[in-house]
Amino acid sequence: MLYLLFAPKIDFSEEENRVLESPPQFTAASIADGSFMKSIENYVGDHFMLRKNFVELNTRVQLLMGKRDLGSNYGRIPAEGGVYFGSDGHLYEVLLPNRTDIFARNAAAIQLFAKKTGLPFYFVPVPSGAQMQGDRLPYAAPSHDQREEFNVIKAGAGANTTVVDLFDTLSDRTGNDYYYKTDHHWNTFGAFKGYEALMTAMHIQPTAKEDFSFEKVSDSFLGTLYSKAICSSQEPDILYLPFYKKQAVITQQTGKSTRSNLYWKEYLEKKDKYSVFLGGNHSVDVVKNPDASTKKKLLLIKDSYANSMIPFLSTNFSEIHIIDLRYYNQDIYKYIQQNGITETAAVYSIKQLCEVSVANKLSAR
Repeated sequence: MLYLLFAPKIDFSEEENRVLESPPQFTAASIADGSFMKSIENYVGDHFMLRKNFVELNTRVQLLMGKRDLGSNYGRIPAEGGVYFGSDGHLYEVLLPNRTDIFARNAAAIQLFAKKTGLPFYFVPVPSGAQMQGDRLPYAAPSHDQREEFNVIKAGAGANTTVVDLFDTLSDRTGNDYYYKTDHHWNTFGAFKGYEALMTAMHIQPTAKEDFSFEKVSDSFLGTLYSKAICSSQEPDILYLPFYKKQAVITQQTGKSTRSNLYWKEYLEKKDKYSVFLGGNHSVDVVKNPDASTKKKLLLIKDSYANSMIPFLSTNFSEIHIIDLRYYNQDIYKYIQQNGITETAAVYSIKQLCEVSVANKLSAR
């Protein structure tokens, strides 16, 4: 009790990548509706003595008991799968079958977006690491096949839509590992393979891998999957950043601020190291390169998977207008007209399309 009262309070857990419960506020209303007692329960759960040690102990005990799906929340709607401890030090998202209409509405809305713009549209649905490296999952572990969603997207593609198939490209049968071990994203080399496939689909010559130098900027990256199942023996990831070897002035505009490069290196000192790419997710970013191989202007709707692809794309487009529909609330069709967009694309994790609704953001105002 003395520890809870007088110990320094931490607002955010870097290990779990989430905000911790604030001190409960005593009011007549909170007493009446029961929220005060619930807040006390959550506060104690987030701030008790040696909490980090007990969280890790909980992970180890569950593994010893034979539990394979750690950190899941099946009471959430839609249900949230946990984390599998796979071979070769890999953590994997548990992929669940669709039990809501979120994916169907997102897929239909994105296809409607392509039809309304009338511009060439390229859809890149990115499969998860658990899909592409199924042989590394625990024996007989249930895992939903994301080709089901890909086939729906492919079947609904309109005349001006090209759907990019990455299932063979990212397969571990190539002998390469294109996913982080502790994070749900593809790694820098996976992003490059996705970039190559997108450029091929757009009939644009991709910049050769040899034109980039890949610099190791961190060997202590512990990502989102680690945050769900904390274990001190987990091997961290190595994070590489690609640097274009040729002369180019590439800028990123976010709101009224303009940066002279695409890497926010202050994030390398934080837990969320993946946000070194573009500084994480914003409603709108504009990346410009007057020395790009084409004068085309690309509008890209996306989730965070696309962030690590942007350094490669920036070598091919004079402007890339990056919109994250989770945070964007304006008329996207007016934006396209006002900014002279010539090409459109979408880069989304298939898992994200099944869980987060963006369909309403694509309806015409």
